Amino acid sequence: MKSKFRRLIAAALEQRVKRLIKQKDLKVVAVTGSVGKTSTKLVIAEVLSRKYKVLAHQGNYNSEIGLPLSIFELDTPSNLMNPISWVRIFNTIDRKIVSYPYDVLVLEMGADEPGDIQKFMRYITPDIGVVTAIGPAHIEQFGSVEAIAEEKMKLAIGSKSVWLNEENERVMIELKKLPGGVRTYGVDKGNIHFTDLKRGENLQFEGKIEIERELLAVKTQFVARHNLGALAVAAGIGEELGLESLQIKVGLENIKPFPGRMQVLLGVNGSVILDDTYNSSPLATEAALDALYELPGRKIAILGSMNELGAMAEKAHREVGEAAGKVDLLVTIGDLAAKFITAGAVSEGLGGDKIKTFDSPFAAGKYVRSIIQEGDVVLAKGSQNRVFAEEAVAKLLANPSDRPKLVRQGKKWHAIKQQQFEDAS
Repeated sequence: MKSKFRRLIAAALEQRVKRLIKQKDLKVVAVTGSVGKTSTKLVIAEVLSRKYKVLAHQGNYNSEIGLPLSIFELDTPSNLMNPISWVRIFNTIDRKIVSYPYDVLVLEMGADEPGDIQKFMRYITPDIGVVTAIGPAHIEQFGSVEAIAEEKMKLAIGSKSVWLNEENERVMIELKKLPGGVRTYGVDKGNIHFTDLKRGENLQFEGKIEIERELLAVKTQFVARHNLGALAVAAGIGEELGLESLQIKVGLENIKPFPGRMQVLLGVNGSVILDDTYNSSPLATEAALDALYELPGRKIAILGSMNELGAMAEKAHREVGEAAGKVDLLVTIGDLAAKFITAGAVSEGLGGDKIKTFDSPFAAGKYVRSIIQEGDVVLAKGSQNRVFAEEAVAKLLANPSDRPKLVRQGKKWHAIKQQQFEDAS
């Protein structure tokens, strides 16, 4: 009975989304990928907002109920089985359709298990689809990278126009299976990419992007090279949807890193923190380590266990450890990180005196605070459950007022952390 009621609600929501898009002639940009989709979505939305009224919901939805509701800026009711709540919601939606204020929807389509993308493609045909990367995220549910690729590429197959990340090897393998007309992007490669990249003021990248056959000089606010791909595809989509070069430039230059996604924060004792704590996967962690290595100063990596890797967990953690083998100090959070990231780092020659393991982010942060020095650069990254590396970052902030910039700081999250860690504070 519950599943039947849920299907009826989902069908009613889908019909309203279809009606909205048709009546208002909305442009839809949809983003998926194993890593980088939230940042890419928000960067695209920021650029497009220079010409259009854009809705880009903050969440990552893989629910046939959650995503349609987000389009109407509504939350899922606490009791899904309450018909009265749904009558009110549908009445609200019908009013919103009449006076809907947006021109463009930029949607993030998550896929935690097979079939998630297809739920959305039943009732949304994106004008532009973007695939950021394919890798072993949520592999516990999918079973293989091939299955993840098949799921993610359903977005590309079902979109009118497609942008693919040329610098992701697996995405390029999948490109061969698609018909022509696909465009690619990247930091250094792709139909649209950066040239003449260099670090400018405050170590932030600046470079040029070719737009409408002119080289557009852009000073970004990003210190991590791998984040620049999102700017490149946003520029390409902006050009596709009719933005002028100056609008694209202003949009790109005004974008700041998002909370928990290579956000730069001031640390105690004159240190710098790279806060990449939103979540973690092998691809994203190795890219974050590459960014750390490019910066001057003593390099400290706080790396937590990566969840939902299934049978690949040991191999993936060892490979991340190997990538971390050049840091000056490795600090781990969680069992998998302690066992396998450390083993991988040791195999690359990192001495045991340069490795510290902890069960909680609070203890990890307390330790790093005790040894941190001026000029140090600290990268913090890990999955959510049983890791929560943002709490290690909180211990290192030079300005306590920066704490609201960290991810997962609400009362609900603090209650979860207190349940999981005895030393939670």
